[in-house]
Amino acid sequence: MIKMAASKFMKISGFAKRNAFLIVLIVAFMFYGVSAGVKINKQSKTPQHIYLAYSFLHGRVNLVEMPQSTYDMIYFEDKWYVIGGITPTLLLLPFVAIFGTNISDVFFGACVGALNVALIHSLLGRLVEKPSTQIWLTLLFASGTSHWWLSSVGAVWFNAQIVALLFLILYVRSSIQDRPWLAGLWLALAFLSRPSVLFSALFYLLIVLTKEHAIRPNLKRIIPFGMMVAAGIAVMLTYNQLRFGNPLDFGYSYMIGSNTLTRTYARSGGFNIQYVPCNMYVSLFGMPNIRLPFLPSVNEACPYLEPIKHDFGTLSSFFNPLGMSMFLATPAFLLIFRAKLRDDFVLPAWAAMIGVLFSIWIYHAPGWVQFGYRFTSDFMVFLFVLLARSIKQTGRLEKALILLSSALGATGLYLMYYMNFGLIWYEMFLDMARKTYHFIF
Repeated sequence: MIKMAASKFMKISGFAKRNAFLIVLIVAFMFYGVSAGVKINKQSKTPQHIYLAYSFLHGRVNLVEMPQSTYDMIYFEDKWYVIGGITPTLLLLPFVAIFGTNISDVFFGACVGALNVALIHSLLGRLVEKPSTQIWLTLLFASGTSHWWLSSVGAVWFNAQIVALLFLILYVRSSIQDRPWLAGLWLALAFLSRPSVLFSALFYLLIVLTKEHAIRPNLKRIIPFGMMVAAGIAVMLTYNQLRFGNPLDFGYSYMIGSNTLTRTYARSGGFNIQYVPCNMYVSLFGMPNIRLPFLPSVNEACPYLEPIKHDFGTLSSFFNPLGMSMFLATPAFLLIFRAKLRDDFVLPAWAAMIGVLFSIWIYHAPGWVQFGYRFTSDFMVFLFVLLARSIKQTGRLEKALILLSSALGATGLYLMYYMNFGLIWYEMFLDMARKTYHFIF
């Protein structure tokens, strides 16, 4: 009897190991699908990538069919354009070709988010020794970071971020495997979704330069990598030229969005060193709306940005929609400081993260309406590389920080769901239960 039970357990365990990627993918999709709730088959307020895919299919870079809202869109010479890069649009092309523009960007976000969880689980399997650490860190990624709410509410900016993260995870895996062509391709696609991630190239370059000091072997790795990244940059510049007649014009000055942000851009530009104090404060030290004698409020640290008029419902008096420190929103990130520089991948991860952070810190907005600091996703994969090198085993402290991060992640989902859809997250399920009851009885 015991032998039979042990044999069944071994078979189940073996099956789980062989199909870990698929199992994690399915569980993560169910998790994000439930998180999206009744909006899983709907469109958000800004599903622009869907309409841009439709335009691409008609050979145009401007929109030939318009979404309901023009918020956060570009209006230039009597034509409408979509802000940002094109990678999310490219992923949507086959689905728009089949189903048209009625598909859901919320569903798309949940699918990409689930794929990210499966990929980070696979990557962690290469970086940690113990399966339990792999599972706990996967849980942290899925539920204890901004990735949870970014993957559950759709929207043009949020989908661009999780798509960029998808290709950054693939980029880090290919870099570790010493596959320069693939590493360059994945980074190029990430750049074409979020240009700020270009500085992630430091990760691969430092891996190459620290492992081999001879010039010729290094060039054999760096040249193909650089060619692929350069191709991605060329595509972006060509795309800008087609839209605005200037390869260096990304269209931010023509954007129809928040009056505060457009005025800030018009006054000081989209990128300026004067934005660093505000962005640095929000990302590293930003507090909720509580008075502390030694720290200013987020609004005081960013005086050129008016307080956001939208609110977070009943919690708006505490959480500031302008943002909050990534270490407060995800306390488990504090563990990255235990990673030792002499460990492999630690220095490259720090360099890439700091490079991306600098490009974000000189940007004119700290993330705008958000819980925590959503730009963390632009370098999140490097945070998990550092966590993998800093956590040798998940003890009580590590588990407590991960569970606390997940609780805050749930708070973020609740708040951002309300902000994006005007719905109280748990009330929609109560309403569904009532309707089901009345339908049956």
